[in-house]
Amino acid sequence: MEKKIRINIVLPLIGVAVAWVALVVSTYLDLSINQYYQNMPLIEVKASTYVTLGGLVAGSLLAMWAFKRADAAHAKEVSSGLVRAEYRFTGLMIILGMVFLAVFAIGTFMSSFNTSSFSNQTPTVMGRILGVYLPIVLAAAAVVFVLLQSTIYRKTAPIEGSEDKGLSETQKALAIGYAVPIIGTAAAIIMGLIVYDSQGQKLPSWSWVAIQLMIGSSIYFGTRAAARARSAKPVVRAPRVTGAAGAVTLNYVLSLIFAGTVSIMSFTFAGDAVSKLVIFSNCADGDACKPTVAAAQPQWWVNEMLPAVLLLLLVEVTVYLVITSRNKEVTA
Repeated sequence: MEKKIRINIVLPLIGVAVAWVALVVSTYLDLSINQYYQNMPLIEVKASTYVTLGGLVAGSLLAMWAFKRADAAHAKEVSSGLVRAEYRFTGLMIILGMVFLAVFAIGTFMSSFNTSSFSNQTPTVMGRILGVYLPIVLAAAAVVFVLLQSTIYRKTAPIEGSEDKGLSETQKALAIGYAVPIIGTAAAIIMGLIVYDSQGQKLPSWSWVAIQLMIGSSIYFGTRAAARARSAKPVVRAPRVTGAAGAVTLNYVLSLIFAGTVSIMSFTFAGDAVSKLVIFSNCADGDACKPTVAAAQPQWWVNEMLPAVLLLLLVEVTVYLVITSRNKEVTA
């Protein structure tokens, strides 16, 4: 049983590793794309965009899978401290996954502005669809899917009618409450980009009014649906017995701060390491300067990439050991 339980801790950590590898690969793919010199060809669809998105989606799905397993175990009348800890941990990892997907969508949106300032080329419709619109839609769809799967079908907080086949009215209202604001925001972002391109890469003030109206309306309708779901009769469960957990909570928070800090260091070191492979050649003013990518030498692996890998392993091992050791059942 213990080995089965610990899989729920390992799965989100594997997701972090997958996202880390995706970052390294996407950074490497972008090395040959020079965005700082004029007269360079405009690359509208980047493979790195989909590699990054794939890593984030894979990590979020692994966290969701672990959360559903932990949720089922935690819903039992008697659950161990380790089960409760993995339930909280996997829930946190789902939130982080959705946050990074949202950051990805916003970053894709912001990076699409002024794309022709250096290349002097106008983005094409197909380039916008594949390079900007589709990644934003896929990221929003991933957030909606993970969010609904981890909330509507929860065993620890069952919804009225959830035991029946199909979705109950309460579940439908809850799904609408979660999904509509996300879908509305993604649609507003895409509409803003369409207007931006159609107006010669300018966004009139009235366009911002329309965008904010779409976002505000989606939030309003989502709130109405959520209010209907909240008014439903909750499923009553037997009260749980909880003890004082101040010290455990403190150490858990400290471990999360440590994991977050070291994870950022690992991702940053990995990105910097890959960036050091690029070589910019000297060229005359106005000429297109295309960088070259050097081969990864053993010295580069040891001095640049290995520290990033070790930091990532340190986070994975530390989080695993902290959660399992602090929630181990103590026998008299």
